[in-house]
Amino acid sequence: MNQIALGDESGWTVIAGQSVAAPFRQAAFFAHDAGSTLREKVEVQLVGTPAQISAALNTLEKICLRAGAYADATYAYPQLLRFQPEAGGAYYYAKIQDLWLDANPDHYISHQRGSMLVRLHYTRPNCFDGDMMELPLTGRSGTDVSGGFDLINHTDAHSAHGSTALVKAQDALTDLPAPLRIELENSYAVSTLKDILVGVYHHPTVSGESLFFANANQISGGTQYTNAGAINETYRTVAWASSEWTPLLNYGITAADIADLDGRAYRPILHLYTAHAYPDLHLRIRLMRGVFILQSCEPVYADPDFGYILFPPIQLPPNPLLRETLPHHVEIQIDALKEDGAAASLSIDQLALLPLDASASFQGFYPMDQDDTLIDDSFRELSNVRYSAAGSETIAHIRQGGPLLLYPNQNSRLFFVLSNESNTIDIMRTARVRVYYRPRVRLL
Repeated sequence: MNQIALGDESGWTVIAGQSVAAPFRQAAFFAHDAGSTLREKVEVQLVGTPAQISAALNTLEKICLRAGAYADATYAYPQLLRFQPEAGGAYYYAKIQDLWLDANPDHYISHQRGSMLVRLHYTRPNCFDGDMMELPLTGRSGTDVSGGFDLINHTDAHSAHGSTALVKAQDALTDLPAPLRIELENSYAVSTLKDILVGVYHHPTVSGESLFFANANQISGGTQYTNAGAINETYRTVAWASSEWTPLLNYGITAADIADLDGRAYRPILHLYTAHAYPDLHLRIRLMRGVFILQSCEPVYADPDFGYILFPPIQLPPNPLLRETLPHHVEIQIDALKEDGAAASLSIDQLALLPLDASASFQGFYPMDQDDTLIDDSFRELSNVRYSAAGSETIAHIRQGGPLLLYPNQNSRLFFVLSNESNTIDIMRTARVRVYYRPRVRLL
């Protein structure tokens, strides 16, 4: 190992290897257990004058205090062990927490004689992360784009309309699932940005996006109409009058697409062509095989103040399979219940499936204007909005979901759903995204 250091972006203390300075002499590591997290200690030999040793102890205690402050969200940076395997080579980092320091029993005497053995105890993930690197993105607005990839807030048959970005498998040079950093800039001047949904789909061979979007011409039920203001320039209106659950719409997914959906969780999002005004409307999804019900999902309230419906997650195909042959095709059926039984109608133009295996939702309580940027850093476990006008940052969203990850040896498609302050997914809204990752390895 060429060099080992402790600290964070504000400064590093080299404890072994190249550029080590007195009184640090050498370091030895001991692991107490193994799993997704590792309880470990590092023994650091200090040799120098008593004043040098006191200064080194002060530095190590500061690192412990900063780790505690980071856990309490009063310090910006996690404390890290930094390793450089080769001179001039890449750095790798391990986040450390629950730090405490002790010393050899005779440290009172050995300190004054110019030597001391101290032990730093901590917990860390059982992996190491490299330096952050930007990923080239491919999609409707270009191929292998770095520096800012343009999005439009829907995906349909038009070549310029795309709300997703692909990271090719060969660009994900990581041994383990690696944390992502998303920088999403609001490039839209017409209205502010409020809620943001992000999903990531991983697959070793699938790189397309069509299986995640069903437009009105692919859905049955009601009557189809043409209008340039709709997604894919088509929408579908269905009318009914009943106080019982009533099937409205049906979308059949082929066996091949069900195989590619791979038994994972997805959140169906129904985009309304026009908002409804009913205070007593509920919708639900049922997964069907012909007339037979495979799964009936929990109903949701169709809030008239929203221009879209978020359904509970579904698994496609439903339930684990043996995977010895192709899965059977499945139909997504959308049912409605209007409590008063009065005549009603619903106009929709797309049903989208947002991948949930690696996803996050950002529920906004402070609006994002044009040129403001949401930054979500899964390595640092922080997200904020950088406001362009003031050149400052603040929290503006309630974040829900786990870390956003990039999987090794797999194509990764990132999905973005953007909602304005009127709770509408305005389909011509634009945004610009940059995506970074840190290569992750188990062993150095």
